Amino acid sequence: MTSITLHGAAGEIGGNKILLEDKDTKIFLDFGLSFGKWGNYFTPYLQPRKWSYINDFIKLGLLPDLEGLYRADYENRYRTSKPDPEYDGIILSHPHLDHAGHISFVRADIPVHCSMGGKAILEVLEETGTGFNEYTQLKEAFKLRPYTKDPTKMTRDNDSVTERKMNIFTNKTKINNLTVHSFPVDHSICGANSFVIETSAGNIVYTGDIRFHGRRSNYSHFFVEKATEFEPVLMISEGTRVSERNSFGELELERDLKSLMSDVKGLVIVNFPVRDTDRMRSFIEAAKTVGRKLVINMKQAYTLSVLERNGVSEVPRSDEVEIYIPKKGWGVLNNDDYPRNVQLRDYLKWEEEMLNKSNAVTAEEIRENPRDYVFRCDFFELKYLFDVQPPEGSIYIRSVTEPIDEEMEIEKEKADNWLNKFNLLPYKQIHCSGHASGAEIQDMIQKIAPKRVIPIHTEKPAEFRSFDAEIILKGLGEKYLLS
Repeated sequence: MTSITLHGAAGEIGGNKILLEDKDTKIFLDFGLSFGKWGNYFTPYLQPRKWSYINDFIKLGLLPDLEGLYRADYENRYRTSKPDPEYDGIILSHPHLDHAGHISFVRADIPVHCSMGGKAILEVLEETGTGFNEYTQLKEAFKLRPYTKDPTKMTRDNDSVTERKMNIFTNKTKINNLTVHSFPVDHSICGANSFVIETSAGNIVYTGDIRFHGRRSNYSHFFVEKATEFEPVLMISEGTRVSERNSFGELELERDLKSLMSDVKGLVIVNFPVRDTDRMRSFIEAAKTVGRKLVINMKQAYTLSVLERNGVSEVPRSDEVEIYIPKKGWGVLNNDDYPRNVQLRDYLKWEEEMLNKSNAVTAEEIRENPRDYVFRCDFFELKYLFDVQPPEGSIYIRSVTEPIDEEMEIEKEKADNWLNKFNLLPYKQIHCSGHASGAEIQDMIQKIAPKRVIPIHTEKPAEFRSFDAEIILKGLGEKYLLS
């Protein structure tokens, strides 16, 4: 028997957790966080209880109630964890949190199959992120060890780490009786893949997130061409923008950025997604055209370094940008009144790697030469405008999606207050989506020609019915049998 069960991404954007069962093999296609459901219950000031993660998340519908899936240290606080896993792996399409964010809860003996770029981004998230980020290394919780100074007493053991098996995709990956064909595709983060999976009931296509208007649209077109050859019986297709027709592309965005920056007399200040290296490339090229250099933050620079170390190509090199080094904590960096070790106390270990880079720049350098730079500054970095002091004639370019919920509206309102304080309103809005338009989705389905389509990652799954295909609409937890 072969079946598909949506444990996420049913009638919502993101939260992909799609269970594929074929004979005795059970794999998940992604295991992501549902931002919508999370936002229904939690805020930055109302956070989940660590000791009761599994219990609370199952009851809130954030995790499926499945045994043999979750790591024992947390599940044992809710119920007795099974000794052996009952699932054979997770196929990760890409490392956005709505596809990868809940892998942290999955037991270490269930391997994750991903691209090299996907693995590198997960490692960066572990080291630089906040919250519960244990994707490749699981730190055992609630464990005691003898206290070093007095072995008769016990203390918390925070040093026990279990490595998860991370399998890097080849063109063809075997998981028991399943054969998974992976294809790099265009999306707004590096390491994105779509798949064709050979099952006993026929071939299944899973798009993950995909677009056809980015820098690597040829990858997505090649995937469609190859997927057609498999004559799939089922296609599981994302539909984030199924009702939209616009396909404004990354190269068009780069062209418009050059035009926006060409006559700026002051500092160009920009905001774009932190891990979107294609958008970073657009800003690098636009800045270069007008005689400036893009300045990124330390987290972005560290991401580029990790990608380079992992041999990931087609992303900007760290020497193509400048790295902004802000004053933190005591604010004494480069202050000779304080010894170097005291200065470094304000920085995390991974940040220290950035401090001595030859392409590191400070607020003083940007303030003295504003026409030399394009300064990336997102919502959480607006406070640095006090140090940079953008002069008259500066502009702010916002290259992120428009607000889609009340929380994003509130954040934008606060951002506007900051921009107004520094005379940066009205800002310029220019953005390119990471998802295929409705016309592109329709064209993809018509070319691949699956017998049936399950829409996911969309709030409007019924709109797929206008396409020339048999559409299967399934709710959360509903099993669809292929055979």
